[in-house]
Amino acid sequence: MSKEIKHPKEIQKVPEVPTLKHSLGTLKQSLAIHPILAFLETFDNFFKKKKRLLVNNEVLFSPGENPYFYIISSGALSIIRITPTGEKKEVGRAYMGSFLGEWVLFDRNQKDVEAIAIGECTSIIALTKEDIFYLESQDPEKILTFYKHIIEVSNNRLLDSGKELASLYEINTKIDEFSKFGEQGFKDIIDHVTKTINVDYIISVEQHPAVPGLFVYKYNSRFPSVWPINQKVAKEIPENISTGEIISTGEILGTHENDSLYILPLKTHETLKGYFILGKKDKDMFQDSNLRMMNNIAPLLGSMIENNQTLAERKAMNYKQ
Repeated sequence: MSKEIKHPKEIQKVPEVPTLKHSLGTLKQSLAIHPILAFLETFDNFFKKKKRLLVNNEVLFSPGENPYFYIISSGALSIIRITPTGEKKEVGRAYMGSFLGEWVLFDRNQKDVEAIAIGECTSIIALTKEDIFYLESQDPEKILTFYKHIIEVSNNRLLDSGKELASLYEINTKIDEFSKFGEQGFKDIIDHVTKTINVDYIISVEQHPAVPGLFVYKYNSRFPSVWPINQKVAKEIPENISTGEIISTGEILGTHENDSLYILPLKTHETLKGYFILGKKDKDMFQDSNLRMMNNIAPLLGSMIENNQTLAERKAMNYKQ
């Protein structure tokens, strides 16, 4: 999977130009960030024959045998992993200057994920191992630098994956610990997650336990003592909204116009229990690793809501008796 690179939220549609050299010429300021683009420019005549334009939502590849090493020369790809139950989950994104399928160069053609184009301005360079061998014969020194870059990026991915797993384990441990303290424990885990994944705030919304389809605001990590608990959510959150990023219009209580929001449905056994709304001020960017972490813990958070509501019902019944 591609190395994560901070990026603008909105991918702007750009006009397509006839040659790769021309398009790369407009990206020279990016060459220090994306060394692989400089490599493309070196072999312009060869690479423009390997360039492929993708339409929005086009599947570049699915899990299985695939002999291509891909370089993203513009736009972005969504990286999807298929769970054992057949559910598709986005686990990251690959942006301009990134690459996918590098193990082709080391005789492993198996792809474990699916890659789908985002927007209409995505283009890729598709190379086989034989293509790389040809370029190696043309300029061994340049290819050596290219190999070093690939190995460095791959090693960093492994390191980042280790850190991500450690953070995920720590959050799961905290959820298990705080789940014993009911509503207060849920607030504590919100505050802990807010600090761990580096967002500006988290708003929690819950499905009312007795009224199907009624959602209420429960907590905002920015205003823990003055938050209007149990205020009805009207049409601020569209019905059946899926996981994803949006730019705030300010309609969702506790957000401001132009905040970057990530809407995370919280479910147990496919039953919607509520939402986490992650907020970043002024269109600031979410890190893909943080979003992956949140998607991993979402079922646990949904279970916490369900357990807290069950506990509240039992207390109410005992009170009536």
